[in-house]
Amino acid sequence: MDGFQAHKLRFRVEVTTPLRLPPAAGAALRGALFGALRTQFCLAGRGPDCGAPALAASCPVCFLLAPVEEHHPRGRDVPRPYVLQAPAGAALEYAPGQPLEFGLTTFGRALGHFPYALLGIEEMGRLGLGVGRQGGFRVDEVWAENPLLGRQEAVYQRARDAVIRPPALPVDQTQVAEEAALLGRRGGSRRLRLTLLSHTRLIEADRLVKPEMFTFRALLGRLLERLSALHERYAATPPPFDAPALLHLAEGVRVAERQLAWRELFRASRRQQRLVPMSGLLGSVVLEGELEPFLPWLVWGTLTHVGKDAAMGNGRLCLEPVA
Repeated sequence: MDGFQAHKLRFRVEVTTPLRLPPAAGAALRGALFGALRTQFCLAGRGPDCGAPALAASCPVCFLLAPVEEHHPRGRDVPRPYVLQAPAGAALEYAPGQPLEFGLTTFGRALGHFPYALLGIEEMGRLGLGVGRQGGFRVDEVWAENPLLGRQEAVYQRARDAVIRPPALPVDQTQVAEEAALLGRRGGSRRLRLTLLSHTRLIEADRLVKPEMFTFRALLGRLLERLSALHERYAATPPPFDAPALLHLAEGVRVAERQLAWRELFRASRRQQRLVPMSGLLGSVVLEGELEPFLPWLVWGTLTHVGKDAAMGNGRLCLEPVA
């Protein structure tokens, strides 16, 4: 996707007051970050214009966390230019002095708002994260990572010099094409294991896709929609693929093995005053067929995630060729 880049960031923080994360940890991160940024930097404050196009052009909070378009063909809420990756592992409770890590990946021109994201995360540590927003932390390090190149570099180190350096390890189309070609040479062009690492909530024909209903076409359709929207909004150019042609080809891809389960997950919504479902698929499938045309877009999907609530960490993928 010419002109479209992803910047993957890893935050390492030290917990300062007892912190307990809910099962929907990505949603907790997103809610706390939005609250911190809106309090400090949003031009609309807490008003109804937050996210409106007139403000999103000049307000970093509206642009990053609450973009809306009243007449957008995909609905009023358009894709956010980032995904959060919740802390790895099963730990939900952290004592003072313990480290905590989480990720943030930005897309396209969203990188220009990186300083606000860092300031927002620092403020989030002061205002509180987790259950009851009672857990505090301080940011120790921020690292830029490029998983396709296997490289990382320091963006911020509090103990060293506390200087913020612009991230300079973007993932671009050339690297994605090279990774897709490598997958193909290792057998992924004919047989590929696709693992859903976080709850993946897909909707096909207005119905939730459950394990027995999963098809490659259903996943690819949602992924191409997401890539198209991200590319058009944050790179300002048309997507570089023919979605109808790819979806037609996808009908020839077979699910050879299916190890999927539906897992319930809910997040608390302060705005709606209720629990909101984030449930989805977890597990893996082995795909068989002519997969080479899809590999670049699947590689992008490992960065952008796919499906509902991707910005909160849902729909994370990984790919592995199968001999």
